[in-house]
Amino acid sequence: MSVGLFTFGIATPPLFMSSTEHALRERIKELKCIYELSRIGASAPDLATVLKKTLKILPASMQFPRRAVARIKAGDEEYGSADFNRTDARISSPIVIGKKKYGSVSVGYVKQGKAPTPAFLTEERKLLQVVSRELSFIIQRHQAEEEKQRLKLQLQHVERLAFVGELTAGIAHELNEPLGRILGFAQLIRKGGPLNAQQEADMERILKASLYTREIIKKLMIFSRQMPPQISAVNLNETVSNILYFMDAPYFSGNIRITKKLDPDLPVIRADAVQISQVLVNLLTNAIHAMPDGGDVLISTSHRNGFVTLTVKDNGVGMTPEVKEKIFEPFFTTKPVGQGTGLGLSVVDGIVSAHGGRINVTSAPGKGSRFEVMIPVRTYNRKSKTS
Repeated sequence: MSVGLFTFGIATPPLFMSSTEHALRERIKELKCIYELSRIGASAPDLATVLKKTLKILPASMQFPRRAVARIKAGDEEYGSADFNRTDARISSPIVIGKKKYGSVSVGYVKQGKAPTPAFLTEERKLLQVVSRELSFIIQRHQAEEEKQRLKLQLQHVERLAFVGELTAGIAHELNEPLGRILGFAQLIRKGGPLNAQQEADMERILKASLYTREIIKKLMIFSRQMPPQISAVNLNETVSNILYFMDAPYFSGNIRITKKLDPDLPVIRADAVQISQVLVNLLTNAIHAMPDGGDVLISTSHRNGFVTLTVKDNGVGMTPEVKEKIFEPFFTTKPVGQGTGLGLSVVDGIVSAHGGRINVTSAPGKGSRFEVMIPVRTYNRKSKTS
């Protein structure tokens, strides 16, 4: 029966174990570590699980497992025991992705009396190098899988948008003709002779509902790219002033206060005037709906770094990060059924993208929202009517 000796918590080879047997046991532990790591890499569902399980098997492969602790750094993440900071002997091997250092694998012995000499065998240093290389392969495999999934989701999103675009274009064309007839006959009835008060009120409702429907169809056609842009010189300040002048006064009821802050030296941009007006109308509508009890809206323009900027800022209810993430998706709306199409911001996003611009959004619950539309300034040729 062999008897084990322990000095400062370090297990030494049994009295009757030869150096060859001891070396063999150490190699078996190392081979078991490599086998376990390959099994973890093949079965773990995510990278974090791989690294956490690797931390558990590494100490057992060391010469003095009872005192060994491990730490793994991968990218911005770090996994390991708090005891690692109390180690007095360490070895480390880098995790390399491509030609860049991505992280490292380290093993150390927690301080407990006199440090073991030698602390680590040459074979253990080689083992750590094998582990770091294997982790590099596993990390690259997980990154490739994540990229594959990201591209797959992106493709699905594009396919959905293409389908929605075709569907909305078809709906818009089908609705246009009967809607035109409704508007035409309603106007003919008005011209046909005097109507009593009830008939006049009903006719007014028909006309308003038809005009509202026509606006929805226009949004659908813009969204599905069925309305070709008419490029011309556009002064954003004039667009803002015209929209605020022509929008109905009741639209701003309910203690809604509109403030303008326009850059007097704003350069013109090459854009579709109607579509840029639609952007402002949709953003303004969105801001007003976000303030059911009234509030302030600031509309401002500026230019910097080759871009003209239109900003619409409100002090309404604001958005959660989850809602903010979805606002540009077609047909997504937080409004009750019947009060919104979910196309407003999707149309804004499509128009701005078509003009080579971008949108920055900042919002927080209870703190309002700020939409910043940036359109590039391009030299305008007055003889040109198309882009």
